[in-house]
Amino acid sequence: EKAYTEVIELDLQTACRKLFKALTDKATDPRGIRRPTTLGNLSAITESSQSDLIKVIEVFRKPSRSFLMPPATVSLEPNTVIDISHESLMRVWVRLDKWASQEAMSAQTYRRLAETATLYQKENAGLLRDADLRVVQQWRKHSDPNEFWGLRYKPGYNDAMAFLQTSEKAQQRKKNLYRGLL
Repeated sequence: EKAYTEVIELDLQTACRKLFKALTDKATDPRGIRRPTTLGNLSAITESSQSDLIKVIEVFRKPSRSFLMPPATVSLEPNTVIDISHESLMRVWVRLDKWASQEAMSAQTYRRLAETATLYQKENAGLLRDADLRVVQQWRKHSDPNEFWGLRYKPGYNDAMAFLQTSEKAQQRKKNLYRGLL
């Protein structure tokens, strides 16, 4: 938490949250496992500049902390692999545990959306409606996913987002028709 306070002082909380979500995986193991990722990929996934991510990483890899790898003596380049130094960090840092759980739920929602989009393309499912549509809209709003993020969990991100947009348009047409009948 002391390190996170330093990140807040740098005004890089969003980059920090997205960085640690990208470096952890509770979707495949509820206890959480590490997910080493290159700095370049982290930049794309988090939609943060590499320089901002480096500032965050440096806070957490100070020699007195060493929460992130590689060690502080290694310079960070786009192809440098960034990793959590030990999986126990995911269990003892309450904030990270919460972030990792949120990420797992977000991944689950995305996978379900992508699967439904695939079924819809094969005419084996309908568009999202009502409660299902609201859940996915809230997910998109709060998770702020992007294609690089989605590819980590399931191919077809653009198709899934197009399916969501088609579902939203159909729902809006339905509302407009209903209003016209009143």
